[in-house]
Amino acid sequence: MDLLNRYQQLCEEIYLLLSQENNLLKQEQVPHRHLLHTKQTLLSKLEFLTEQCKQVEKAGIEDKKQAQRLQQKLMKIFMLDRENEKMLLALRMKQDMRLSCKNVPSTQFQDFHD
Repeated sequence: MDLLNRYQQLCEEIYLLLSQENNLLKQEQVPHRHLLHTKQTLLSKLEFLTEQCKQVEKAGIEDKKQAQRLQQKLMKIFMLDRENEKMLLALRMKQDMRLSCKNVPSTQFQDFHD
C-alpha cells in the first residue's frame, strides 16, 4: 500500500474515532480511557505519516487530487477534534461544579438566601 493510501486510511480511522467521541460528548458522557488512548496512538501515527508525506511532497506528489482530498479530510479531523476538546472541557467543568456544590453544607445555602 502506498503512502497516500495508508495516510487516507489512517485519516478515516481517526475521523471515525473522533465521531464516536463526539457522540459520547453530545450525550454528556466522558469518553473512556481506552478511546482516549486509541485516539492518542492514532494521532501519533498521523504525525509520523505526515512527516513522511512532507518528504514525498518535496519530491513531487503524483496524485494531486488524492492529496487534496486528504487535506480536506485533515481539516475535518482538526475541526472535529477541536469541537470535542471544547465539549470535553465544558463537560468536565460542569462535573466539577456539581462536585463543588455537593461539598458545600446546606447551612451555607440557607445563609446565602437569608
